[in-house]
Amino acid sequence: MSRIAYVLKVYPRFSETFVVTEMLAREAQGEQLSIYALRSTTDARFHPEIAKVNAPVTWVPRPHKASEMWQEITDSLDEPSLIRRFAELFPKLSELPADEVAQGAWLARQVRQDGITHLHAHFASLAGRIAWIASRLSGVPYTLTTHAKDIFHESVDPVWLRTVCSGANRVVAISRFNEAYLRGVLRGTGAQISLQYNALDLTRFPYRQQTARLVRSDDNALKVAAVGRLVPKKGFADLITAAHMALLAGTKLDVRIAGDGELYGELATQIEQLGIAEHVHLLGPKTQNEVRQLLEDSDVFAAPCIRATDGNIDGLPTVILEAMATGTPVIATNVSGLPEVVRDGETGILLEPGDTVALAGVLRDLAHGRVDTELLTHQARRLIEEQFDSRKQARVLAGWESPEFPEVPATTAASSAPADVASAASHIADSHSGTAGVHDGTAGVYDGTAAASNGTPSAHGGVSASQAPAYDMAELATTISGEESH
Repeated sequence: MSRIAYVLKVYPRFSETFVVTEMLAREAQGEQLSIYALRSTTDARFHPEIAKVNAPVTWVPRPHKASEMWQEITDSLDEPSLIRRFAELFPKLSELPADEVAQGAWLARQVRQDGITHLHAHFASLAGRIAWIASRLSGVPYTLTTHAKDIFHESVDPVWLRTVCSGANRVVAISRFNEAYLRGVLRGTGAQISLQYNALDLTRFPYRQQTARLVRSDDNALKVAAVGRLVPKKGFADLITAAHMALLAGTKLDVRIAGDGELYGELATQIEQLGIAEHVHLLGPKTQNEVRQLLEDSDVFAAPCIRATDGNIDGLPTVILEAMATGTPVIATNVSGLPEVVRDGETGILLEPGDTVALAGVLRDLAHGRVDTELLTHQARRLIEEQFDSRKQARVLAGWESPEFPEVPATTAASSAPADVASAASHIADSHSGTAGVHDGTAGVYDGTAAASNGTPSAHGGVSASQAPAYDMAELATTISGEESH
């Protein structure tokens, strides 16, 4: 019987629900898993689903003093084959921090003792490097699931990215965009790259008809949800700016942003300075169950992602899939893999990143029922069921890693996904800068047309025009003002 070891930088980690969902689905089909964590968690809250994971957790010792590191390495090399392989690898290992080498050597010995047959690492950074060391020393093969920061961020070492990926039995890309990007940066390495989207336990995210949501809203304000770490790539500052614009134009909003992160203070200051604290709320971190409730209570989910100045971009946020599964309409931006699921006018509304005026206009149109959200959410749910079911994902991964499971075809992107995604990804691979423009974001159910303007802030908005920063008011007025029916 195969035994799969998950190699993770931190476990448990509040923001990585996709890892827990994946492991639970694999355990449900009878696979035996173990978890090896390289760092202790610093999270203060945990999702209840973590308690359902049966896999034993081992924290890999991390020596801090030089004497401890070399002692750990010496103790771990307790077989002639390990010593020989370590000597062969030493020139390459000398490029890495000693504590990583020590953890890799320790893991190599431990997985052999524990009867591990395959390693599965998430992220090509620390976990990927440790899996590479352990695999090269122990002979146990590994699979690597890549995400976003580990391949796009400016801090990524391209030499080590190519080393770690080329050493894996298979490199999993979580979107077509990422797959195309990896094929560019890994060209010539022989890396076997496969597309497999992250997935959901669909039983936990039942579909709810969207049309009833606007009707039951007591104060008639459009309830907007956003979820994610408060970091630049999430674009929450743009959402706050757009909300301010819409409020100035008289659109009633209740914006709730769940998550924690380095930008909390900056975003709180932005909200306060704009005078919209009554309408825009930072909720702090929420469990997956609390996020699900937030989605069900909201009229729309916004993911205004951008490419950060450090090169970091989102891969395919799991919460977007959760919103689409539950029947909450999604507004997203044309960044990395998002257009593959949020297809403008088909399964959601897609805008160009950073276009706050367009985002304000969409919020206005949603508030006034000008968007066929029932059609969008119905088609979004169907897409999630077809391509993002964790049971299907688990069968694919097991087929790659466990001989007793038959290999099944991986997820394939539908033909309606943007055709020039490879070109956009290759552009990033070549330049490592700029955003991928693969869509004009104006087609479909959302018509993006301007309403007539009177240029006067509505009394309903509760925001004074004098509080507005220096927007291009002519553009703002043309795009989002006027036609307020209440």
